[in-house]
Amino acid sequence: MTTGFNTTAADQLKQFADRMERLMDEIDGLKADLKDLRSEVKSAGFNIKALDKLVAIRRKDAGEQEAELLNDLMLHAHATGTPLDIVVPEPAE
Repeated sequence: MTTGFNTTAADQLKQFADRMERLMDEIDGLKADLKDLRSEVKSAGFNIKALDKLVAIRRKDAGEQEAELLNDLMLHAHATGTPLDIVVPEPAE
């Protein structure tokens, strides 16, 4: 039995392929679970697009969430003609 460079590389490549295949199988399983969950949400009478949006917002970090909230607030104020009294802090010296 030879233990040259090619054998080690071949073994390593096989291990990578095996890991990738297992991960892809897990992803396929998760996709199926997500599809089942969406069906359950829809059958419960909820809006899937709204739920997708909620989850997307919840997955963002705090800074992105705040920016989205402020953007939505400003869009709502513009659409309804509501004035926004925004206090801008003075820069520290």
